Amino acid sequence: MSEEPVSAAILLAAGTSSRMGAGRHKLLLPLAGRPLLQHCLEAILGSQARPLVIVLGHRAEEVRAALSDYAAHPAVEVVVNPAYAQGMSTSLRCGLQALLARAARLGEPPPASALIFLGDQPFISSRLIDRLIATWRSSGRRIVAPSYGGKRGNPVLFTADLFPELEQVEGDEGGRRVIERHRSELALVEVEERLAAYDVDTWEAYQAVLEGQPGQGQDNVPL
Repeated sequence: MSEEPVSAAILLAAGTSSRMGAGRHKLLLPLAGRPLLQHCLEAILGSQARPLVIVLGHRAEEVRAALSDYAAHPAVEVVVNPAYAQGMSTSLRCGLQALLARAARLGEPPPASALIFLGDQPFISSRLIDRLIATWRSSGRRIVAPSYGGKRGNPVLFTADLFPELEQVEGDEGGRRVIERHRSELALVEVEERLAAYDVDTWEAYQAVLEGQPGQGQDNVPL
């Protein structure tokens, strides 16, 4: 049995997709024969990150149905954030609390860190996730993130001692202020796969993916 420290994963999938327009839910849009959200989910499950907490909110039952094939996976836990409309911070808090509650319920030690994912990154790879985890283990830094062309992106890994600070974040914000507060403890991993940063956040970005030209869309806004 490996004694290396464990990094969990939290997949934020609760947002309202307000920028997509026309009442569309971006995470449910079809991409290569399956809902967009499944691409990120499968990349996480193909990596070393365990367990995975998926936080739902907007149209939760529809999203849950789209993930039904993964519900029985022993490493997956799906939770619903009733306060999702109050911003990303509430989903992050919900995910962290669910992660710690799961460990207590199963009598397991809490994870030593957690990677925070946004559900609209369909091109993230298991290889990239494992690189971030390996960098955390070798560097001893408390925060690890990918750098796409010199620009910090997602997902972001935080060590467990930063969870209390993340739980104090408010509004429609992720861990940006926590990262700024601990900038000297941030390790950036330069990633050549720029496509991994692609954010399917608008109808135009989604159309660009379907047309095989995702470079014309937008890069993911850092957490």
